[in-house]
Amino acid sequence: MTFELKNNPIKTAIRQGKTSFGIYLAAPSPVIVELAGLAGFDWVRFDWAHSPLDLFQIENMVRAAECRGIAPFIRLENDQQKIASVLEMGVMGIIVPDISTTEETKAVVAAAKFSPVGDRGMFSCPRKSGYGIIDGAAFKQWTNEEVMVGIQIESIQAMENLESILSVPGIDFVLSGRGDLSNALGVPGQKNHPSVLEAEEKIFKIAKSKGISISPQLDPTAEDFNEMVHEWIEKGANVISFGHDLTLIRKSFENVVKVAKQANQN
Repeated sequence: MTFELKNNPIKTAIRQGKTSFGIYLAAPSPVIVELAGLAGFDWVRFDWAHSPLDLFQIENMVRAAECRGIAPFIRLENDQQKIASVLEMGVMGIIVPDISTTEETKAVVAAAKFSPVGDRGMFSCPRKSGYGIIDGAAFKQWTNEEVMVGIQIESIQAMENLESILSVPGIDFVLSGRGDLSNALGVPGQKNHPSVLEAEEKIFKIAKSKGISISPQLDPTAEDFNEMVHEWIEKGANVISFGHDLTLIRKSFENVVKVAKQANQN
């Protein structure tokens, strides 16, 4: 059987000026990954930062993504060993939250990329290389060209260091973290507070000026969802997230129960 590495479809879409859509997944379920692919999402982000995933589950979720032609990404802490492990399994990109300094940013890039871009350690037979079918030199080149690195800006310190953080080579896309930003700015839980929106606008403006893609998170259950999607596309967002699987599932359940109970009262 012939095995070959494929280009990162999200990176390709960015190069072509196209917008891709995806969702965070916290449920440790390959079935949910498959459903996301069958629904037509372009990518999924496994949320290892806020869910009880383990490496075995992540590997099977990667397989499910590949099965349904959807790009797997993962959000995880700034840990060199964990980053190397998930990349060897086959995730196409990482997202590291709560980045506050230039040094932390450099460490993320170093963990995700091989030399001369980073200092990730080589392994002779990772799953992503077909367990060694792709030789080390070719795998190294592919990784440095196709694996994507994203960071999330969520603190006052990060805002103060924004220019230097976003000047680090190797960052492909940036996210704000409205929840943590609202807490840091003294308006906890108010994700649409003017100060939070102003901070996010600053993050994205500087990122775009440096050629870094921006990745906002939208609420698909909002009444103005259609308008928000159009607005962000007009703003140049080409990696758009539609929230969390758990929230969507919960709200879907709530709506079903609400309609059923209303019908039962008539």
